Amino acid sequence: MTYCIFSDLRHYEVSSSTENIGRIHDVYLDDQSWKVRWFVVETGHWFSSNKVLLDPRKVLEVSPETRNITVSASKESIQNAPSAEQHPPVSDQNEQKYNYIVTNHDTLLFTGYAGAMMPPTLVERAQTATSAEQELQDSVRQSSDRHLRSASELDGYTVSAIDDTLGPLSDLVINSESWTIDLLALDTSKWLPGRTVVISPQSVDKISWDERKLMVKMDKETIEQSPELGDLKSIETSYISRLNEFYRYPMVY
Repeated sequence: MTYCIFSDLRHYEVSSSTENIGRIHDVYLDDQSWKVRWFVVETGHWFSSNKVLLDPRKVLEVSPETRNITVSASKESIQNAPSAEQHPPVSDQNEQKYNYIVTNHDTLLFTGYAGAMMPPTLVERAQTATSAEQELQDSVRQSSDRHLRSASELDGYTVSAIDDTLGPLSDLVINSESWTIDLLALDTSKWLPGRTVVISPQSVDKISWDERKLMVKMDKETIEQSPELGDLKSIETSYISRLNEFYRYPMVY
C-alpha cells in the first residue's frame, strides 16, 4: 500500500503529461465511507485563481519526491470542471444556512402595544434561536451532500473518546491506491507527549460541525495502549496489520 498525509498532499502540484495545471487546495471526502470524493484544485494565478473539482479516478501517478500528482486530464478540461462552490462540504453548507436562518429569525418583529412594531424580547430571542437551530438541523438532513466533508475543515477538530477528550485531529492518512482515508492522526502532545497516535475513521461515531468535534466509539485507555507509531510519514502495511489486530476490525477498506 502507498500512503500520503493530507498536510503534505494539500501542497502538491497537479499536472498532465505535458503541462502544469494547478495545485491541490483541499480534499473532499465522504464521512460514511471515508473515501475521497473530490480533490479541490486551485488553477490560475493568485489574482485570478479558480477552485475546481477533480475526480480521484483521474489520477495516474502520485510522486511524493516531486510533490506532484499526474492526471489524465488536460488543463482546459480541468479549468472547465465543476466549481468547488457548486458542491460545498457540510461545514460550508451549514454556515450558509445558519447565517441565512439566524439572520431571518433575528430580524423578526412582533406587534407590541397599540399595534407598534417592537423588537423581540429576550424570551422570544431564545425561542427564535431554538427555532433556527431546528430549522438548520432539518435543512442539513435534507441536503443531498450531507456527508461531504472538507479535510481542511476537519483539521483541528477535537477528538473525544466515550470517557474523555483526546486532543485535536492533526492529520489524515490517505491510501493513494484506493483513495480512502485509512487513519486519523491525533495531536496528543498534552496527553501522550512524544507519541504519534492514530485511529481508524471506522471508530468515528459522530461529527459535530457546531462543536468542531469528532466522537469515537472507544475509551481513552484503549487508545493509549494502541501500537506505537514512529513516524506518520513512513507507515507500513505491517503497522496497519498490528493496528488491525489490536482494534479487532479491518483498518483498510
